Amino acid sequence: MENNFEEDLKKIKNLLKDEKTAKELYGALCNMRWINLKDSSQVYSCSWRYAGGIVAGLRGMGESYLDFYCSGSEGHVTPLIESLLLGIGWGPFPYDDIE
Repeated sequence: MENNFEEDLKKIKNLLKDEKTAKELYGALCNMRWINLKDSSQVYSCSWRYAGGIVAGLRGMGESYLDFYCSGSEGHVTPLIESLLLGIGWGPFPYDDIE
């Protein structure tokens, strides 16, 4: 089964018009893995640069990854973002949880 994390993020893109929420999502994508709650074999992670590009693309406001890159809180998952991503079937799986 193909990893659909990025496709699933489209379900929350309307909430990313708020810049604070967008930056929180960026931070949550950095230094974090996300595991599919229905299929634990699906794990998603990306680079900081790619995370910035994802957020910029979802916002659709003509931004680039640089508008989010190194904007702070990299690796921090806020309660709002955790709730939103749990709602679309993905949970945080920190690198510290490696056996």
